[in-house]
Amino acid sequence: MPLPENATLEDAVPVNRHRKIWSSLAAVTALAAVASGCGSSGTSSNSGGSASGSAESQAAAAQKRVEAYMRTPTEINQKVPLDGKIPTDRPWVIVSCELPGCRQITDGAVAAGKAAGVPTEVLTYMSTDETTYAAEMKKALTLDPIAVSPIGGSQSPWNSLQEEYRSAHVFITPIVIGNTEPSDVVTEGSGSQVQYSRTGGEMADYVISDSGAKAKILLQDVPAFSSLKAYTDGFEKQLSKACSDCKFTSLDLTPTQVASNSVVSAIVAALQKDRSIEYLVTSDGAFLVGISSALKAAGLSNVKVVGGLPDYANLTELKSGRSTAWTGQAQDQLGWVALDIVGRKALGMEIPPAGGGAVTQILTKENIGTPSETGLGVPDNYQDQFLKLWGLS
Repeated sequence: MPLPENATLEDAVPVNRHRKIWSSLAAVTALAAVASGCGSSGTSSNSGGSASGSAESQAAAAQKRVEAYMRTPTEINQKVPLDGKIPTDRPWVIVSCELPGCRQITDGAVAAGKAAGVPTEVLTYMSTDETTYAAEMKKALTLDPIAVSPIGGSQSPWNSLQEEYRSAHVFITPIVIGNTEPSDVVTEGSGSQVQYSRTGGEMADYVISDSGAKAKILLQDVPAFSSLKAYTDGFEKQLSKACSDCKFTSLDLTPTQVASNSVVSAIVAALQKDRSIEYLVTSDGAFLVGISSALKAAGLSNVKVVGGLPDYANLTELKSGRSTAWTGQAQDQLGWVALDIVGRKALGMEIPPAGGGAVTQILTKENIGTPSETGLGVPDNYQDQFLKLWGLS
């Protein structure tokens, strides 16, 4: 479902400095639910969908939608005020990981709790050891919390604890988990597969519009990471629905290829096999270290680079014209969205998919402004907007 129009939905020293932060944040997203033990590596070709009308009419329709997606958000996506106050008599426990990206999201969550007067506790698991994840989720129950919010990883390490949480009358509100499965114990997640799928669809509309509804695409993904797969699934679904003449080739890579920094070489090899491809769509921009230089060296500078989860380096390249478009997400708001979900659950209110999500925006050279370490530094007053929604200002 589309977001409201005003809140629409990834070489210099500074770039290298910030890449470490953003690559770690991308790693948190990559941790978001390995759907299977290993990914598949290969390509498959797919024709466009069953959309009706001419290419011109399809492109025009997509352009109309894209115009909304590109507007700078001025409002958070959450619109319905809380029926009461978020409970403050029990703590909200954040179960985070050791990566800088986890800490960045945690900082946002702690800031939200402080602003709302909700006591917060932070526990930390090791991203390389799922047993510590389950152990910290179990430990969280000893703190008598109202809710626990695990950040990153998969639901599987702690899913078996649902009965214990149920018995303790504690619920779980995940943050950046790409395979969230809501139940009476697990709420909608902040930054879940719902939001990634939606933004993937928005990027499909951008490519349809930009290409005149005749795009040839290399769609690169790491399907073992379920949040990333949700992005490409959303892209494919919208492309099939809205562009009959668009064609894409899938390039599915493995976590091992990501870890060995061989994503770019695999992309270049695939593009060299079919030089008629005009667009590279990636589910995670942080994996494309050195993509601009590699494309230029291979004589593929005509390929437009677009995708999701851009890191600081991707946005800097966008500013200089070395990439074309990204679906940016306000990472600093994920904790605030999660606390909003906690409040609605505690008050027995309806929770929309992904809690409404953090704001997103399709970014291009024309509208990016100054690249931000948080992806989107908007709205400027989002904290005040949440507090007003919560009846605290």
